Parts: sequence; C-alpha cells; structure tokens
Amino acid sequence: MQSKLYKDLNALPAGYSALFEATARESFYASRPWFETLAETTREAGDALQLYGLEEDDGTAVGLLVARSGVASVAAGNARTLTGFSTMYTTLFLPLIHPTAVTPDAAAEGFAGALAAEKPAWQSINFESLDPAEPFFSAFEAALSRAGFVVQSYAHFGNWYESTDGDSLESFMARRPSALRNTVKRKGRKLEKMEEVRFEILAEGAALDQAMDAYDVIYANSWKEPEPFPDFTRRLVKEAAAAGCLCLGTVYLGDRPAASQIWIVSGGRATIFKLAYDEEFKKLSAGSVLTVKVLEHVLTNHQVVEVDYGRGDDAYKKQWLSERRERRGIVAFNPRTLQGAVGALRHVGVARLKAMVKG
Repeated sequence: MQSKLYKDLNALPAGYSALFEATARESFYASRPWFETLAETTREAGDALQLYGLEEDDGTAVGLLVARSGVASVAAGNARTLTGFSTMYTTLFLPLIHPTAVTPDAAAEGFAGALAAEKPAWQSINFESLDPAEPFFSAFEAALSRAGFVVQSYAHFGNWYESTDGDSLESFMARRPSALRNTVKRKGRKLEKMEEVRFEILAEGAALDQAMDAYDVIYANSWKEPEPFPDFTRRLVKEAAAAGCLCLGTVYLGDRPAASQIWIVSGGRATIFKLAYDEEFKKLSAGSVLTVKVLEHVLTNHQVVEVDYGRGDDAYKKQWLSERRERRGIVAFNPRTLQGAVGALRHVGVARLKAMVKG
C-alpha cells in the first residue's frame, strides 16, 4: 500500500469513485457530496486542500484523509498546520476507509506515515469532530506517536443521541419526560385544530427550493445569528436530497412558515442537523410538534437505529435524546520543528517532550 497526495477533489483518479461509493453507504459524512459541499461553500482565503490517498499497487483506492493546510498561531509564532477538513457544521469527521479492503489500523498507519513524510514538515496537526469509539481514533493516535509526533486528544463537543432500533413513535415518546410529552400533545392538538396549519416533509423534488425559501425566512426571524457561510445550507439540502439522505420538515400557518428542520438520514442513523422557528410562534411550540412529525416519518420510512442532535449540549436536547457522548479531537506536534516544539511544550510539558525526543 502506498500513499499519494492530491490537491483537489477533482484531481482524484477515477478509482476513488468506488471508495466514495463504499464509504457513502455507511455515512453521508463520508461521501463525496459532503466534502464537495464544504469545499465549495466554506473554504476561506488561504485554505488549501490536502487529500492523502492510500492506494494498492494496482491503483485501487482504499483510503482517503481529507484535510487542509494553513497557518495557525502556536505560542508566540505561527506554525505550518494541517487540519482535518471539518467546520462548525461538522457533526462527525470520518476518514474514508474501505470497509473490506483495509483495516482501520493499517489506514491509520498509512495516513500517519504520509503526514510525517511531508516536506516541508507539518509543525502541528489537528483533527476534530472524531468519534473516540471508532477503532480509527486510537489507532491514529498511536500511529502519529510512532511517527514521531507529540500527541494529545481533547474533548471537542457533546453529541446527544438515543438508540431507536425497533422503536415506533409511541415507544420513543413513552421514554420522554412527562412535561415534554404533555406539552407536545397539548400544543399539537391546538395546532391541528387551526384551519390553516400545514405540515410538509420533503425528501426531494422541485418543492425543495420553496421549502428552503421558507427556511431562510424562518431563520431570519429566529433567535439565531446569521450564518457565516450563507451558501452552505441550501447546497447541503440539494446534495443530501440527491443522495437520498434528506428529510426537510416545515410547518406553515396560512402563508407564514413557522418552523423548519433539516434532518440528514444515512446508514440507519438520523441527525437533526438544522432547526429554527419564527419567534412570533414560540408559544405554539411549532418546532417541538414538527420534531414529532419528522421523527415519526424517519422511524416509519427509514427504520433508523439511532437519532442524534449534532453538536452541542443545549438543554432542550437532553429532553428529546437521553444519551451523551463526546466527539473528540487529536492534536499532534512535531517536536523536531521550532513551532512544533513550542506547541508541544504548551500542551504536554517539558518532561513528556524530552521523553518523546529521546525516544
């Protein structure tokens, strides 16, 4: 197995199509459309893609690590830094590893070796939004350490989730706090009695543009800050719909859109990716009632085994989903470079740095 570096998704040889197809079946976040969406809507000045491919001798692609280069502050100076291609929208960063052609351990070793061999050397490396329960996580930590980096993992954000394997809407809701059940039931009945209420759940089709127009109106009238990358969400919806991974729910009161939710469903798992409601309709709990509607849809039509709430520990999330796990990051410093050594000193201390250098 050999490693190769590519600078653009469009520069990848045709053999990577099969790898993307295999990993996309496991998760939309390991698909080409996901990384293309990030690359085309969230890249900032100075971002340069670094795509580390793992290939067999015959050119068959078995792994791909999507990263980007830049300059980050380390102590008093700047360091040549490599980061995984994740953003504030990333709920889970995944390396692309062919599920049958290569093991996570072998992929981690291949990626770490490629990163260590770069000239000029990377002074620091940082990958965020990782699942520490995945075998790749510990394998990548160990492989980077063997490659000569000073490595430390850290907590990145909380992810609330719950198993829904075998659930109906009724069994799922039975596990919710009584206050939430009562609120949703009471507000739901009130909304259903309103003559002009309309619930819409879309997965594809021409009506998506209208639904996204409604989402934009709702978002503008919500409590949320303006998006730093305004083109991202509409592009995500388009790509997720084309991949068969979208559930876009909207509540309308007459001609007024009141609440909207974007769910990403893939590999038997559903992420409540984006949500917003018009503050004018807060007392109607239209967003909570919509959650129930979309949840029923994905349980019935997609038979999902898990639902999660993306990034963060917002209080409302623990009412809907009962379990919390951490997404973690891995930071690695090259102690054989000045800025790498400075970063290592700040993170792990003198004693460990000396031991690493001697080793």
